[in-house]
Amino acid sequence: ENSRIVRVKVIAGIGLAKKDILGASDPYVRVTLYDPMNGVLTSVQTKTIKKSLNPKWNEEILFRVHPQQHRLLFEVFDENRLCFLIFLYKWQLDQLQQQQRKS
Repeated sequence: ENSRIVRVKVIAGIGLAKKDILGASDPYVRVTLYDPMNGVLTSVQTKTIKKSLNPKWNEEILFRVHPQQHRLLFEVFDENRLCFLIFLYKWQLDQLQQQQRKS
């Protein structure tokens, strides 16, 4: 089994789109680990930062991955008070590259 632990740190958003009527957003990030052949494996959501276009999450998430097989999807949503989501941004990492450290 060629699995690895990947540590993802969701730090902040800068200059997010204004989606609420009053000009601010209530953003959160959803990070999804998926396999293109088998679909979603797990999904984790950060806390919602109220009324901010420059949110700071500073949250760390650990995933067990197979680097050549799994993908990470990052999506930023605005949590609306009427209980539906407004999509803001989306990023995908196609290959989870292992970073080599030199001693």
